[in-house]
Amino acid sequence: MTQTTTAAGQVRGDGAGDTASRTARRAATDENIHGAAPVSRARAAGRFLAHLAEMVVVMVLGMLALAPAWDLAGAALGVEAVLGRPDVGAVVMVLDMVAAMTVWMRVRRHSWAAIWEMNAAMAAPFAMLLVLFWAGVATSGDLMLWGHVLMVPAMAGAMLLRPAEYTQHVHGFDLAWLGRRWPVLLGLALLALTVAGGVAGLPPWLILLVALVYPVVGLVRRSIRGRSMLLLQAAGLAVFAGVALLATVLAGQDTGAYVVAAGLVGHAVWDAFHHRAGAVVWRWYAETCVVYDVLLAAAVVATTLAP
Repeated sequence: MTQTTTAAGQVRGDGAGDTASRTARRAATDENIHGAAPVSRARAAGRFLAHLAEMVVVMVLGMLALAPAWDLAGAALGVEAVLGRPDVGAVVMVLDMVAAMTVWMRVRRHSWAAIWEMNAAMAAPFAMLLVLFWAGVATSGDLMLWGHVLMVPAMAGAMLLRPAEYTQHVHGFDLAWLGRRWPVLLGLALLALTVAGGVAGLPPWLILLVALVYPVVGLVRRSIRGRSMLLLQAAGLAVFAGVALLATVLAGQDTGAYVVAAGLVGHAVWDAFHHRAGAVVWRWYAETCVVYDVLLAAAVVATTLAP
């Protein structure tokens, strides 16, 4: 019986420990929220406002800390003009704030549901104002001013969706989770090397190359088990090979570059699926690849749009 259990644990691979860890964290969070002693209204309001102020500070720090990285990337890619557009600048700024907020809230042991709700609340005012900006109803000044003004009450509204999360839950710090995010840094390092080599004229066969990693690693690790997984890997390889072929036919055209970017985004979704399932490849590899694929796709689009 012991041997069977051990073999089953090996079959599940890298994802088994993480899944158990996530389940334990959720149980601990639920116990912390629902098992905590009731607090007075004044104390609850104080905690609520303290959380809101904390998140506003994180939002601002995210903008300030990540802005220089965008400046360096823009200079390396030659897309300063694209990043200087008011609408693009607003999107970049929201991404900076969302990235900082996601990391901070996760380190502070907030639930993922609360994190996604907060991110949506931060992005919603700018999404609405961008539509008005593109329609010519709002100016670039309106976009920036009212985007920030409306963001704070939108964040408070997201917090009111689950008040116990912000009034009864005594949050600590999960620095161990932050330490496990080293694959993100690896993805950023690989992206920097790619950008340094030049994104313009990125070979279309790159899509096929990254897609081949999964079946090759799966065969080496013997992690492709069952007919359904084998068919799924074959279908994925066929799709990405088709994308690479189409990008090759359209090479030298803007459309070809957009096909490459779309293929990279599609592969990021493929990575996310395997990371979530803990299947075929190592989870750290899938996480690294998600970061690399998404940001490289954005770099390809920005370079193509640049005058």
